[in-house]
Amino acid sequence: MILSEAKNEGLAFTQERGKWVRPWRLAGLGFLFVLGMAVILVVDWANKLETQGLQFMANAGLVKVFCVLAIGILGGLLLLRFPEIALGLFFLVGLVKGDPSLASTPVDLTVLIGVTVQFAVCYRLFIKRQTLSLPAEYFFYVPLLGMMVLSLTYAPSLTGALDKLLRFVCLTGIGIIAPFVLFDDLRKIMRFFVVLILGGIGIGVNSLTMLGGEERMVSPSGLNTELGAASAVALILIWGLIFPRLSLVRRILLYPVLGLLGIALIGSGGRFANVAAAVGVLIGAFLCRKLFWDLLIVGGAGIAALPFLWIPQASFDYLHSLWHPSQAMGTRHDLMWLGVRMFSEHPFLGVGAQGFRYLSPNPITYNYPHNLILELGSEMGVVAAMAFLVLAFCAFREAIRQLRDPLFRNNPIVSSLVSTVLLLLVYVFLDAMVSGDINDMRFMWFVFGLPYVLRSLVAGLPVLSLERFARRIPTPAAAAKATV
Repeated sequence: MILSEAKNEGLAFTQERGKWVRPWRLAGLGFLFVLGMAVILVVDWANKLETQGLQFMANAGLVKVFCVLAIGILGGLLLLRFPEIALGLFFLVGLVKGDPSLASTPVDLTVLIGVTVQFAVCYRLFIKRQTLSLPAEYFFYVPLLGMMVLSLTYAPSLTGALDKLLRFVCLTGIGIIAPFVLFDDLRKIMRFFVVLILGGIGIGVNSLTMLGGEERMVSPSGLNTELGAASAVALILIWGLIFPRLSLVRRILLYPVLGLLGIALIGSGGRFANVAAAVGVLIGAFLCRKLFWDLLIVGGAGIAALPFLWIPQASFDYLHSLWHPSQAMGTRHDLMWLGVRMFSEHPFLGVGAQGFRYLSPNPITYNYPHNLILELGSEMGVVAAMAFLVLAFCAFREAIRQLRDPLFRNNPIVSSLVSTVLLLLVYVFLDAMVSGDINDMRFMWFVFGLPYVLRSLVAGLPVLSLERFARRIPTPAAAAKATV
């Protein structure tokens, strides 16, 4: 009896101890992760502080330095209070941080915003004890990460391979994990999308000063592809998320915004961005038939106004190359064929992470094959490439299933979100076929998780998430009672 009681007490103690050990282990891992990012941030900041920070303090004066610090602290607190806004800025800041006016910033803005999002995620997980529930489909990240880690043993450059791995885990991983922690309410998803829309509009407005010039219109960082991407995403979000819920009169009031984004999109000369935006608009019109009227009106007005908009001729020349695919592909044709050759010669293990660059004839130009399947296959083998394809397939399958599910269709807010996520999936997947590399595609990995976030919200928190935006979906019993 005594031995039995002692055994039971020991078992109870072990179970109680296990309840505490696991959270502390998770907290320890999270702390190490954040500490690693903090070290990166501090080292980068310290390297620039001596030459830029001290110079700014000497030239600006005490009052200006105090104001900048105060604004920075208030902005940081605001982003911690609304981390979904910080997550939106995380995807936008890379489009503007190359601006010469931001060259004196003593820290990389992408890393700074990324650390802010990570602190918000860790605060919710370890302080507020929020549960992190990842979908079963995310299991396919395991072979992808496994092959990336394994490739460290045979990569041509261990430093380059390790840099690629750490960037994927520490920065790209933010877009993979954060939405499952930060998006616990549909309002936060909407707020995130509003940030992307406003960012695209702001970047488009900035490019209008280049109308009438000779060169293609560009983003503040000086790249036309970034301007095209920001404008295309903002246009798709307005078309798929906002327009289906508005009357025709209210939609007409937003036509000037579409016109602005269209000018920036065409002015950028970005061939992929223009094609992807056109595909998204057409699919969106099929998903919401009333948008065909807007397609006719906006399309007709845009074609009529195009000759009077002073869009640079260089932009039209680049877009004209779409009629000649070999000319449009340019050097990407050679890059993709090099990726095919590496993949065929090393199908099982690849040449190692970042190996494409170091085994190519020109490491500066031939740095990745501009096709994510070929990049993963040539550097990490068929397992990594198949893992990506399965992740993409599962995301599309879930989004299409939600389009057919009455639980999602019968609520206008949820229905527009599902349609928008499908349009974004089409956009990012097409982007992955002609662009890269794996860490430049952070937004793609983020979008892959959105169908599962919507599934979790609608299934687990239907009343809390929806009652503020739209009428509650009636239960079968309530519907039968109303009929009687």
